[in-house]
Amino acid sequence: MPKFVDQRVVIHESLPIGILLAMAGGFLDVYTYLFHGEVFASMQSGNVILMGVSVAQGEFHEIVRYLVPIIMFLIGIFMTNLLKHQFPKNRLFIWQNAAVVIELVGIFFVGLFSESTSNLVINSALAFFAAIQYATYRRLAGLPYATTMTSGNLRSIADYAYAHFFTKDPTASFKIKYTSTIVVGFFTGAILSALSAPLFKGRAIWCVSLLLVVVLVITLKNQEPA
Repeated sequence: MPKFVDQRVVIHESLPIGILLAMAGGFLDVYTYLFHGEVFASMQSGNVILMGVSVAQGEFHEIVRYLVPIIMFLIGIFMTNLLKHQFPKNRLFIWQNAAVVIELVGIFFVGLFSESTSNLVINSALAFFAAIQYATYRRLAGLPYATTMTSGNLRSIADYAYAHFFTKDPTASFKIKYTSTIVVGFFTGAILSALSAPLFKGRAIWCVSLLLVVVLVITLKNQEPA
C-alpha cells in the first residue's frame, strides 16, 4: 500500500471515505433519474445524450431540463476550484471539509423542499452538489478515481488487470481491490436509492446527507493539525 507523509491526504484518500462517497454518488443519480424526470445528477454524459435525443426527435422544449443541470455541474466545478484556492490554509478544518459541509447542508435543503419544488430545480441543485463532490475527491490512496460516476473506475480496473497479468506490476492487485470496492459502493448506493425513495419520497435524499456527515466525522477525527 502506498505510503503517505501528510495525514490529511491519507484520510481524504482512504478507502472508507471513498466507499461512503461512492454510495452517495450512486444514490444521487438513481434519485434524480427515477424520481425527478429521468435526468442525471452527476453523469453529465447521460444528460448530453438525452438532450441529443430530444433534439433529434424535435422535442426542443425538453432541452432545458438537461441543459440547466449541465450548466450547474460546470458551475459546481468552478466554485470548488475557487474554494480550493481561496480557503484559508494551515487550519484543521481544511477546504475538503468545507466542501463536504456545503454539499451535505445543500442536499438537506433539497430534501426539505423536494415535494414543493420543480424537478428542474431539484436536478440542477443536485448536479451542483455532485460536481462539488466530484471535484473535491479525485484520488484514492494515490490513485485517480471518481465517486459520482463509474466508467473511469471500470477502465482503471481493466488497466490494472492488464498490468497484473502481463507486466507483473506488484501494486496492481492492490489497485484492483481498491477500485473494485469503489464500484461496489457506487452500485450499493444505487440500490439503496431505488429502495428508499419509494418509502421516504423526496426526503430519501437525506440518506446522502447522512453519508456525508459520516465522511466529515471520520475526516475530522483522523485529521492531524496543520
